[in-house]
Amino acid sequence: MTTVDDLVHAIYERLCLRQRHQGAGADMSFFEVRVALGITEAQLAEAIKVLRFSEDLKIVFTAAGRVKLGTTWRARCEEGSR
Repeated sequence: MTTVDDLVHAIYERLCLRQRHQGAGADMSFFEVRVALGITEAQLAEAIKVLRFSEDLKIVFTAAGRVKLGTTWRARCEEGSR
């Protein structure tokens, strides 16, 4: 069984991968995240709830209703790719 923490980490990894391929500020729709991770809408909603209330700015919600890495995690992703 996948925990919410596992999903949070998987979302970070997926957004980090997107950033590596498309550059800083790359974003994804919630649908793209769900399909990429093979999770249900309910699982995504639970993980987003955790991410939304995090003090760490793990993700940022764009005006277009998409999601991308927050500043702190964007730097971690860049460090991890070196």
